[in-house]
Amino acid sequence: MSYLPDHFTNNSWDTLKRFIEQFPLATLITTYNSELFTSHIPFIIEEDRLLGHINKDNPQFQHLHLSKVELVFHGGDSYISPAAFDTDELPTFNFAKVHIKGQARFVDENRLVSSLVEMTSRFDDAFELTKDHPKIDQLKHFIQGLEVKIEDVNGRFKMSQDKSQHHFEKAKDLFSKTQKARMNWLLNQLEKK
Repeated sequence: MSYLPDHFTNNSWDTLKRFIEQFPLATLITTYNSELFTSHIPFIIEEDRLLGHINKDNPQFQHLHLSKVELVFHGGDSYISPAAFDTDELPTFNFAKVHIKGQARFVDENRLVSSLVEMTSRFDDAFELTKDHPKIDQLKHFIQGLEVKIEDVNGRFKMSQDKSQHHFEKAKDLFSKTQKARMNWLLNQLEKK
């Protein structure tokens, strides 16, 4: 069996683009001097590129310009217990992820500010960020805008598509319930410091 079978992959750019718009926070992965680096950064799509920004104090900033990168956009995951089904199954995990490979490049200050305004307008219906907002002038000294030119994209959606329709629908329901239960657990663990 090859990894991943066709029924678990989706490379339709329209579908993957909508996925990224719904789950814009990506894990940014790079290597430098044989060491792995990861950061969690929101991105917006602009044609065949993704736009984001990174804090200049982040160690990844030092080697990011012109580096090959991989981005993983996460749509959740769920353990699927055999006990949930009448058929003889093995335990598994279902998940929804999009992987993008490309090259990162720093952008100039004007593009950084424009991307911050655009990102805010896409994520926030209740607040309008403008280019002349006084805090942008302070913030732009601490962050660096970046773009990732998309070279390869792969959607990985393992949701028991290889099973019966009943099994598939049950797996989707379990996925939804797992996400809600995990979020409730997390929110109950958080304390203001």
